[in-house]
Amino acid sequence: MTEPSLRGSLASFRLPDVLTFVSSAKKSGTLTLTSGSSEAIVYFDEGAVIFAGSNQETLRLSAVLLRRKHISTEQRDAIDALMKAEGGRFGQLAVQQGLLTDEQLRNFLKVQVSEIIYDCFVWPGGDFAFLDGATVPPYAVTIAVDLANLIMEGARRIAEWEECERLLPDAGVVFRVVSNPDAEKITLTLDEWRILFLINGRRSLGDLVDDANDAPLNVYRVVYGLLGNKLIEAVSRKTLPDDTNTARRPIADDKGPVLDDTMRQKPATFSADSTIREVSDDTNLLVSVEANLSYKDVVKPTIAQLTITNGDEMGLMFPLTEAEYLIGRQRDNQIALADLGVSGHHVRIYRGPEGYAIEDLKSRNGTWLNGARTFHTLLKAGDMIRLGATELRYEILYDGAQSAATPA
Repeated sequence: MTEPSLRGSLASFRLPDVLTFVSSAKKSGTLTLTSGSSEAIVYFDEGAVIFAGSNQETLRLSAVLLRRKHISTEQRDAIDALMKAEGGRFGQLAVQQGLLTDEQLRNFLKVQVSEIIYDCFVWPGGDFAFLDGATVPPYAVTIAVDLANLIMEGARRIAEWEECERLLPDAGVVFRVVSNPDAEKITLTLDEWRILFLINGRRSLGDLVDDANDAPLNVYRVVYGLLGNKLIEAVSRKTLPDDTNTARRPIADDKGPVLDDTMRQKPATFSADSTIREVSDDTNLLVSVEANLSYKDVVKPTIAQLTITNGDEMGLMFPLTEAEYLIGRQRDNQIALADLGVSGHHVRIYRGPEGYAIEDLKSRNGTWLNGARTFHTLLKAGDMIRLGATELRYEILYDGAQSAATPA
């Protein structure tokens, strides 16, 4: 086995210094970076970064497309199902389904590779090893990002990450949404809405990083903004394992770097008379445009929540933002209750033209609304629902239909 020509600790040699050295020495080969269970491989040709792969779930092509608002969760799940049933690669299937053009796929793959490299800049530590002469995998998509710009952006992310950790030093803190914010003055981006709806009085900051399908830096930034605007508040803390690293989330099977469509797509061949780098610099692809949305701009007409009002889980909140929810004791429900008096699939809550409605699913103990048994009815603000011994209060946070009818 070939020995690395360069190896060391990222605690002694920071990543910008390692990249600068490899670039100035005009080395060709692979730089392997590891931090705990996280791993990334950066490929160089004569000192230039041309490709990268990672085992991070949040850096898969599907996650990149979701963050860039180019596909929906439903579209991602549909392509994942196709991959399981028929095989193939996510990017190619997205093109076949008409979700991407070939040019868009190539651009998003370049963004993916760049984000893999930037992700390594905020690692808390780790090791590196450079192997001379290693070649890029077949079908790899190569990029053209100026190394100086890459290092400058990486340094900016390091500084911002350190500031986020200073402002939010405890990943075990649990947040909940403030009950009565001034709705008329709230203006949030789509990313802020998405993370706000994950905050339920049970998830810790570390859990939010795990569940948000976004870069930890973005999650910290959004949470700090929500906290500063008094939209959320800290209520408790969780004890985290000693080796918890909220900045990293490896894929479950963890069999080394998973290069996803980045390595499988086939835009370039590496023959003697072919060029690896493109003339244009792809750095501009990393610039995203965010649209601010107020409550009245949100597409979903009703935003509501259920809050448990009794028992050991009193105060636990469940945001209602999607079209349908199943509630029951089994874990495959969107809202799972550990109450033995609750049926496996007890009720369905769904959004109709006039708001959310509740439908009993032939539960053994019935569904009770404001003290009376119900089978199917429209929910109103303040309604009390009892499933088994669990009582939940239904609250409307925003009613789009009423807001649209109210003159400005």
